[in-house]
Amino acid sequence: MGKPTGFLDYKRQENEAIEPLSRITNFNEFHPFLDEETRRKQGARCMNCGVPFCQSAIKLKTWSRVVLYTT
Repeated sequence: MGKPTGFLDYKRQENEAIEPLSRITNFNEFHPFLDEETRRKQGARCMNCGVPFCQSAIKLKTWSRVVLYTT
């Protein structure tokens, strides 16, 4: 589980999207990754609520542990 009050302490932050007209010129990712600190804070929002998958289809327990406890 993440930080017990993480969902209250940290606002949800989505990856920004690159504009469609600029992304049709290549095959690069169009949602640039968040920096590591921001990903850790987002992982701390996990409430371990029992829903097996988060919005991006990554297992919550595993993702939360990886983001919070890896160095």
